Amino acid sequence: MAAVTLSVVLLVAGVVAMLLLHILIVFWALRRGVALRAAVASRRDEERAGAAAAEGLSAEDLDGLPCHEHGSKVAAGGGGGECAVCLEAFQAGDRCRALPGCEHGFHTQCVDPWLRKSRVCPVCRAVVVAVDAGRGKAAGTVAGEAAASSEVVAERQGGADR
Repeated sequence: MAAVTLSVVLLVAGVVAMLLLHILIVFWALRRGVALRAAVASRRDEERAGAAAAEGLSAEDLDGLPCHEHGSKVAAGGGGGECAVCLEAFQAGDRCRALPGCEHGFHTQCVDPWLRKSRVCPVCRAVVVAVDAGRGKAAGTVAGEAAASSEVVAERQGGADR
């Protein structure tokens, strides 16, 4: 009889020990999870603060981006393309912007509000860097390059990219 009592006591003690160990592990995991979530949240807040400082282009940066009037020469060249923001076709006389680097084209009034909030192209997410027109290039040269880039944009948008 003493052997059975000892077995039951040891069994109950083992179950209680396992239960206590389980409770300790659960509290440790919950506490660690809260600490990890707090660390992730603070890191995310730091990233947002850093991104907020780098977000959007200033008015000076926007002025540095190439801007041109969409000409009838480009429109007659086989589908002058369309603005990826408003999805309207470019018409002769529209103020357009071809972003440096990716050369995607947009109406100025469509893409400027986007660029004030974000530094990336709305189509390909490439970082937009303002071109400094005062680096020794004449204004006519910049305007000529903008017209040439609009032709490239029109070819890309009306060609095999689609």
